[in-house]
Amino acid sequence: MNRSWLGWTALSVLVATALGIYVLVPGMMAVVLPYALIAACPISMLLLMKFMHGDQGSPHESEADLTPEERLARLKAQHAALDEKIGALERDELRPSAVDERR
Repeated sequence: MNRSWLGWTALSVLVATALGIYVLVPGMMAVVLPYALIAACPISMLLLMKFMHGDQGSPHESEADLTPEERLARLKAQHAALDEKIGALERDELRPSAVDERR
């Protein structure tokens, strides 16, 4: 989801709410406006966090939803991936640097 879309959406909702209050109860605008401005920041932050978290793809499966065999398979896959990364880092550390090769 495009983040600028979220900003424009939040701003549109805020403006529509303000216009609705002004049209329905004109005298109430002076009372509601300061609270609406104060509430705009936390509400927009909550929306932003929700939509940013939603961009990460499908929701993560809970460990409780998995069978023991599925959990074991997942852990073994993570272990293998970490072993590969560790091996790559160790190979890079053991390789002589370019400065040592020039001498």
